[in-house]
Amino acid sequence: MILKVAVVGTGHIARESHLPVFKKLKQVEIAAVCDQQVSAAKDAAAQFGVKAVYQDLSEMLNKEKPDVVDICTPPATHVDLAIQAMEAGCDVLVEKPMAMTTEEAERMVASSKSNSVKLCVVHQNLYNAAVVKARQLVMSGVLGDVLSVSVHTFEMRNSEALENRSHWSHSLPGGIFFEIIPHPVYLLLSFLKDARVHQVLSKKLGDREWVPKDELKVLVEGKNALGEVNVSCNSFMHGDTLDIVGTKTALTADLWGRTVLVYKPHTLSSKSVGMSNLYLSGQLFKVLGSTASTFLKAVRDPISVSAHYNFISKFVDGIQNGTELPTTGEDGRDTVKTVEAICTQI
Repeated sequence: MILKVAVVGTGHIARESHLPVFKKLKQVEIAAVCDQQVSAAKDAAAQFGVKAVYQDLSEMLNKEKPDVVDICTPPATHVDLAIQAMEAGCDVLVEKPMAMTTEEAERMVASSKSNSVKLCVVHQNLYNAAVVKARQLVMSGVLGDVLSVSVHTFEMRNSEALENRSHWSHSLPGGIFFEIIPHPVYLLLSFLKDARVHQVLSKKLGDREWVPKDELKVLVEGKNALGEVNVSCNSFMHGDTLDIVGTKTALTADLWGRTVLVYKPHTLSSKSVGMSNLYLSGQLFKVLGSTASTFLKAVRDPISVSAHYNFISKFVDGIQNGTELPTTGEDGRDTVKTVEAICTQI
């Protein structure tokens, strides 16, 4: 069965991640693109070989009758677009954050249930190769009981969103953080049970007057462990790292390098420390090999090694075969709830 997909919103995330993945999947047909800026929709359609272009969602739903509507618009528009698509009988894939408030997210979940359609929120970093490996190690018991989880997100200080004072993210609650922190938040929630925000510390260290705060630290208390989210908008690099400490050992995962290092426990003795460092060095040699392999794959086919490809592929399989979706509307709602709790304190 070929899945008929319509993409709403043809900005950066649609062109760089969603449309290339759907184009690559043989079991998917990109039936239409829709954008209020019809020129942007036409450009995207030409780039990806899509025949139908629309400016109005209602018209697109009536004429194309897609199986799936993929929403890649700014978050303030998500709730209305998603509910309209679900009421038309479409399954919905929606970019993070799924909504502006927990109440909006609840409405989207309720619409999914009342219309008997599926709702999936793009939390693609859960399917980053390094995160998948880290979760496997935690579930296998290698780390023992998890004690703490820290997620670090680095936004380059010269990124387009930060440099553009007119970018829509600056008008969000909590400013640009509302757009950035869903990623570290959903990663944190995947390891913590019954998490709640304990303390939020934010500060302005950059010189852009349209960015009120650009450094953020959040302490989160879970039933099973403590968590931490750290975000810098003044970074020299773009990336995310994940550190997990357990009762037996610890690991660090580099999401952009797609690598995981597990530390060997050691005592205070020089011999024990030396053996631990040798163990770490052995892993680093393996990292060099895997990095070279990933680099070559990325040069040949960058989409196939992306977390978006892994995530959307699993979503398509879930829709076509009735298997588990990579995330649910409830997962998205829980992330929005935590993001909302953080941003009200920034």
